[in-house]
Amino acid sequence: MKIIEIIFAIGILFYISSGAWLSYTFSLQNKTRSALTTLYALKHARILAMIDSSTLGHTDFGNIYSFARVDSKRLLSVYENFYWQVQFHTSGIYTKNALSIYRDTPRFANTTDFDRRPLAGDIVALHVSSSQCLSGYNNTNITGFCKDNALIDFRLNESSRLEILQLKQPTTCQERDTFRFYFNDYGQILCGQRLHTPIGLQGIIVGDFLIFIEPYTGYSFL
Repeated sequence: MKIIEIIFAIGILFYISSGAWLSYTFSLQNKTRSALTTLYALKHARILAMIDSSTLGHTDFGNIYSFARVDSKRLLSVYENFYWQVQFHTSGIYTKNALSIYRDTPRFANTTDFDRRPLAGDIVALHVSSSQCLSGYNNTNITGFCKDNALIDFRLNESSRLEILQLKQPTTCQERDTFRFYFNDYGQILCGQRLHTPIGLQGIIVGDFLIFIEPYTGYSFL
């Protein structure tokens, strides 16, 4: 065999092995990426809350916000549950270990009235540059604009193979198969089935990382 053929064969083997290594590397868990994405989500929702008043900002929607199933009159008068929020989806086939930033809306039907899920008609936050939805909720039920247009980074299990996303310890913020933090107009957090300010630092386990959030300021940190 000529020397050039040997070099060519070695090059092909190197190319194949490199591809296999990259595939293996990308298949590994990336807990750092998941932790930074979670921290970004908390900070982003807090900023949205402080620049977009829950008591005044949504009055600009007027009759423009005319989804058939959304009670637009209540949207202009009821704001207690209309805060920006980060929901941590911790169960389900398509939503396990995912995040969503959105505002829940009042509905005519009791089953979907402030139902704590980012469904059609709810207001989902968008990525600044790509206008992709910042939600890891399942593609079947999410609002129409977000179908096939959601940022994959918020699906932590799918994008980074994250296996652990939970509160550090059970607190009054824990709900069934999920937990969430609402941010009021001052950046403070609320949580729970009956909205309240939790006591003490709230800890979120993201893989090997621990993120804390301070209730009265909404400040979050690793």
